[in-house]
Amino acid sequence: MNTEIKLVKGTHDIFNQEIEHYQFIENKFISLAKKYNYREFRTPILEYSFLFKRNKNDSSDMVQKQMYTFNDLKNRNLTLRPEGTAGIARCIVNNKLFNDYPIRSYYLGPVFRYEKPKYGTYRQFIQFGIENIGLNSIYADIETIILSYKMLKSIGLNNIILKINSLGDDESRNIYVQILKKFFIKNIKKMCKDCQKRFEINPLRILDCKNTKDQKFIKNAPKINDFLNKESKERFEKTKKILKKLNINYKIDEKLVRGLDYYSHVVFEYEYINKMNINIGAICGGGHYDNLINEIGGPKISGVGFSFGIERIFNILKEEKKIFDIKESFDFFIMPINDNNIEYCFILNEKLKKIGYKTDVFLEKKSFKSMFHKIENKNGKYAIIIGDNEIKKKEIILKNIKTKNEKKILIKNLKIELSKVIKIKK
Repeated sequence: MNTEIKLVKGTHDIFNQEIEHYQFIENKFISLAKKYNYREFRTPILEYSFLFKRNKNDSSDMVQKQMYTFNDLKNRNLTLRPEGTAGIARCIVNNKLFNDYPIRSYYLGPVFRYEKPKYGTYRQFIQFGIENIGLNSIYADIETIILSYKMLKSIGLNNIILKINSLGDDESRNIYVQILKKFFIKNIKKMCKDCQKRFEINPLRILDCKNTKDQKFIKNAPKINDFLNKESKERFEKTKKILKKLNINYKIDEKLVRGLDYYSHVVFEYEYINKMNINIGAICGGGHYDNLINEIGGPKISGVGFSFGIERIFNILKEEKKIFDIKESFDFFIMPINDNNIEYCFILNEKLKKIGYKTDVFLEKKSFKSMFHKIENKNGKYAIIIGDNEIKKKEIILKNIKTKNEKKILIKNLKIELSKVIKIKK
């Protein structure tokens, strides 16, 4: 007896109507990305591990704990991509796409992170993101924040909170890191092991610790905005000013550092408040980066981007009952009266598809009752009934599924007559 093979933990199947809902979300995001002149990039799922482990001092949980990394048959160290930005950056560097700034890209595809599966979070999930690379401009940063805002609004997520912060430039951040070290050193041994490790590698990441016991030590930590140099401070002030002019509400979160170490200047997250008035946490995040392209072997150019986890978005829409029924719809279902008519119906089905109609045909003998039942379930508009007599007379019976009205149509007039009941979408 064969053993049923189960899903790998942290993965899931998407099928039937659920796939239609995923495509609805994705198509809304893609449509807006295209309006802002972003073009799709498709990069490999499999990359050399060094792309994500560029810096031995990278303190992010993604790099330290969550990557699916292995050696292949030739002992090359490879990783299933845990995020999309690094692959886009590598693609731009490898293909020397530096002739026309900015390089606006969007991507959509699976990413992999080894973490405990929870609400809307999987070990393999679909990530949609955009990257705007080549301009060190606050306007590029602000446009990115606006675009992510519009995308969330486009799918009906209105009760969102935009949180922003500035990590400053390299100079500001280096000064702040030293200040944080002096602040945490007296209590670091009382904090979790992750924080102790972050203290040595990147103390900024301590601010992102979710351990409740550590919050009392983090609560009164120095604020990065107090240590921004003049240029970084002016940049952040201007960003806030323009967001206000555009009526984009935001909150300053001075502990927001994002989950990856390559960010600088403005970083942001969107949190969602559900119908029970509970904040379910971040549903989108992104920010500005200055060194990523250079770290991968390209020139010293800046970028800004953000990403969504599609599963997390879908689960919110489903829980909030913002998901509507999406029924597949057919223009015509072709019904052979007996087995002798199936070949004729099969050929007619192909001809109608060629014209441009969405059609289907029954390819095995079924009762009329079961055929009509299936047509109704598939949201079919019309049935085309064909038997020996119809073939002999070179005609069909066209039946309106909703009204039950029937009409005989000669095959020679079929194209004209069908166009009167169903307009082909160009």
